[in-house]
Amino acid sequence: MTRDSIPLDRPDAELRLALACMAYALTALLYSRHDFAVLGHQYAVSHFYVLPPMTIAGLSAAAVLARPAAPLGYIRDILQRRGLGAAMTLLVFCLGVTAFSTFKHHLPAWVPFFADPPLADLDEALHLGQPWRWTHAVTPPGAAGLLGFLYGPVWFAQFFGFVLFAAFLTRDRLRIRYLIALAGTLILLGTLGRIAGASAGPIFFDRMQGGVRFADLATSLAATRPGAAMLAASDYLYASYRSDTAVFGSGISAMPSIHVAIATLNALFLRALNPRLAPIGALFAGSILFGSVYFGWHYALDGYASILGVALIWWGAGRLARP
Repeated sequence: MTRDSIPLDRPDAELRLALACMAYALTALLYSRHDFAVLGHQYAVSHFYVLPPMTIAGLSAAAVLARPAAPLGYIRDILQRRGLGAAMTLLVFCLGVTAFSTFKHHLPAWVPFFADPPLADLDEALHLGQPWRWTHAVTPPGAAGLLGFLYGPVWFAQFFGFVLFAAFLTRDRLRIRYLIALAGTLILLGTLGRIAGASAGPIFFDRMQGGVRFADLATSLAATRPGAAMLAASDYLYASYRSDTAVFGSGISAMPSIHVAIATLNALFLRALNPRLAPIGALFAGSILFGSVYFGWHYALDGYASILGVALIWWGAGRLARP
């Protein structure tokens, strides 16, 4: 028995975490039953198409690597040990993501985008100019496509993939630590943190605040196919915001960056799994930070705040998961 597989010295630790997440989801449901139902249906459909094939592929790959002589036996053992627990974890995750999106959609109605001007000013002061200009200046021609691929499809794949992996992980203490940290990231940073730093980000700045401060950003993005796709995505989100219609992925919020936060959390998780994986996680998190600025979704400060916040949450989750 490894140190990470020692049962936690807290009764029903996963149940307590699940109840806390359910309370978060119930609060969102009571606040806006219609939007919670709409978003819940959309996420349920997407999860139905995404999670089963990822589960089959992940378990099959793990079985071949861990027990090549008897892969089916390995899968049977994992399902016996973690099947029910993993199913409950994924159910709570789906409800939590629905609650997160419901709150995100309604945040502008609670707190206006007051933080954009000071964040933009401080960003420029710290970086001797608008950070997006530096990212565009150092990005080689043609690399925007790779950056967009990492920021879009790869990010979403690793978001769902890491949750799925953690759900089946038999190292109890590490699994609990990751799930606590994930919940803390979405609730503390993704909801409460976004209230404290209510902002829309550079890609929305001129539409929200007026003026042409980031007009050059829009022009530069429009010159590349990945950039144009990001502008189209921003139009989609802005239309949802203006019409107050909850749609898949709706919600405008910059500070802090959940893209960077999740990538950072998964980098820390990889390091805990195996220190040799740390460079991979760090490289991916760095690319997401770079991409968040390059495409104008975030000020650089949003990413810095996310990295610091996740580091503190990961540390706190480690203490909570300690026997």
